[in-house]
Amino acid sequence: TSPPMLTLSPWGAERLQISELVMDPANDARIMQLLGRKVWDDVVRMLRETDPDRPVVQYDFKLHVDGEARWHRVIARAMWSPDEPREYQGAIGKAIDIHDSRLRLEDLERAATHDALTGLLNHASAKKLIDDRLDDHRHHYALVMFDLDHFKSANDTYGHMFGDKVLGHMAEKLKQSVRDSDIAARVGGDEFLFFVRYEEEVEPIIGRIFRALIGQYEEFTISVSMGVACTDAVGRDYDDLFRAADQALYAVKRSGRGQYRFYDDSMSQMLSVISPIDKTGDI
Repeated sequence: TSPPMLTLSPWGAERLQISELVMDPANDARIMQLLGRKVWDDVVRMLRETDPDRPVVQYDFKLHVDGEARWHRVIARAMWSPDEPREYQGAIGKAIDIHDSRLRLEDLERAATHDALTGLLNHASAKKLIDDRLDDHRHHYALVMFDLDHFKSANDTYGHMFGDKVLGHMAEKLKQSVRDSDIAARVGGDEFLFFVRYEEEVEPIIGRIFRALIGQYEEFTISVSMGVACTDAVGRDYDDLFRAADQALYAVKRSGRGQYRFYDDSMSQMLSVISPIDKTGDI
């Protein structure tokens, strides 16, 4: 159509508090406020890229209605002239409110990938992300595992609800300490891991995070033991890195806790901190 125009149903116009007929919508301030320039341009582009055999497009976006941004889905069919050469003549479609179903889906996806208590990634999801990073041979990486020293005594002395609060506190400390590009996860119990990229020296990064994690939470003194495995020393297989970091952590626990150590070959015969067999004692 020329000039371009947008026609709405009476219900839609009332809902959005705009006219049923909007001339030149691409330059209409109210339409741009509701949709945003990118949404408008994307939908118009998608419609113009259709052909008579594939005329339907679908696009999810946030529509600003009554001061709230809600997820909507626009489903539109491009209209083409019947005669050759076929010409694009416009489109007809509708926008459906999918906000509640979208949030439920996001909640389900988050539940599948994140630890419910701490909000950190769970171990399986972290492993997938780390595996992808390890394929990039341009960078050096360190996989770091740590746990809380004497955490069992916090549960025994103050109760499991207090212990859960300590774990939540540690998760927040970890989130604040790592960079956005790093990966942080709860492995299980009071064991956590994080995965960092480094270019030259990794020790300053590890030291900074280690010092940020220790401290006090109410009556409980927070001390952590930490094992570090670097791709330079161990290679780029996730299982090898995880095992090496676990053995370095075990070495720290055996030597007095409250510090961090980097994996080296002298630890290759060390036992595991994570293995349930080795968790019978509070080492």
